[in-house]
Amino acid sequence: APAGKRYFDGACEALQNIGAGAFMISPGDIDPPGPVRATIDRYLGTNYLWYPVVGNHELEKAANLDWLRRWAKAGIPHLVRRGPPGAEETIYSFDFANSHFVVLNDYYDGHSDSVRKDDVPTAAFEWLKQDLAATDKPLRWVVAHTPLKSLPDMDTGRLRHANDFGQTKNADVARFAELLKQFHVRVYICGHTHDCSVERVEGVWQADSGHARGGGDRGSPSTFLKFRVTGTRACVDVYRADLNGEHYQLRKTVELD
Repeated sequence: APAGKRYFDGACEALQNIGAGAFMISPGDIDPPGPVRATIDRYLGTNYLWYPVVGNHELEKAANLDWLRRWAKAGIPHLVRRGPPGAEETIYSFDFANSHFVVLNDYYDGHSDSVRKDDVPTAAFEWLKQDLAATDKPLRWVVAHTPLKSLPDMDTGRLRHANDFGQTKNADVARFAELLKQFHVRVYICGHTHDCSVERVEGVWQADSGHARGGGDRGSPSTFLKFRVTGTRACVDVYRADLNGEHYQLRKTVELD
């Protein structure tokens, strides 16, 4: 990187300094995943757990989706359940301590896991319902790429993808949000907008992780979210960099009650 400008490496270095936690989840748009994993290896170690999620950028290059499928085939750490037919490698759930995590693929249509269809089809919805019903973990977390609703960045106010998933498919969003509430999902974690916000949407906490591209996107500060769990209490610390992707600082902490 040019002097004074950092990219994803700056986020990893900041995580190394403040404490990287037990694992990282990247909610899509991680292209190319190979170099992303290599950067994680460099700063956080080759044994550091990383859970990649399919985003629309992964669909645009076959090599990226192939990489994610190979990762899943090699073995998903702490795996509980693989996804429905056609999405066994891109939808899954895993447990860690007293938490149950579900990773969804927004680009699954009930048959293929790589279509342009930004909603939760019946096959994925039913799988999610069964999966959440089967866990006895007190904390439940659901992760996917697209938000329930696109919200402005908490610092710059930038708004992207406002007419995607949430606003155009209100019935799908309401059904999905009701399921998350029914099973007491603590937070829905997403990406896609490249803008960061932590707000309630349809009565569900939505944590939009923003982007961790450092100076590669100056429309909003580079961000990572650090979730902290104490018993059944959970909160999220929002760390943001300057516009060159340097000097990450704690921007705010949100109690996810």
